[in-house]
Amino acid sequence: MKFSLIAVLVVALAIGSESVSLVKRDVAAELDTIAKYFQDLVDNLKNVEGPELASKANAYLEQSRAQFQPMVEKLQEQLKPLSSNIEDHIKPLAASVQAQVAPLAGMVQTHVEDVLKFVAEKTKAILPPQ
Repeated sequence: MKFSLIAVLVVALAIGSESVSLVKRDVAAELDTIAKYFQDLVDNLKNVEGPELASKANAYLEQSRAQFQPMVEKLQEQLKPLSSNIEDHIKPLAASVQAQVAPLAGMVQTHVEDVLKFVAEKTKAILPPQ
């Protein structure tokens, strides 16, 4: 029994040390790849002039706008009937909610007024007469 526990412990330590060494090797390779990527990015940005970059960005935006404009217009036309339909459903719902909340608001106002009257009376009772 003791030997099997020792054997399991030795195997676990061997697996753990091997996995640690693999992790160390992978991290270094990944760090080198990331460092190379950022260095290439910096080099490319140094090569590109400011106005040239701005013109490329504007050209890309115009191209994207031209590509998506027809889809946006089509979507807006499809949503027009839906928006009027939603308004027709929401207006009665809002009126119903308002009708249900109005009595509650009146009750809250009454309770607040009662509390303020109570506080005013107690304050007058505490303060000496002038």
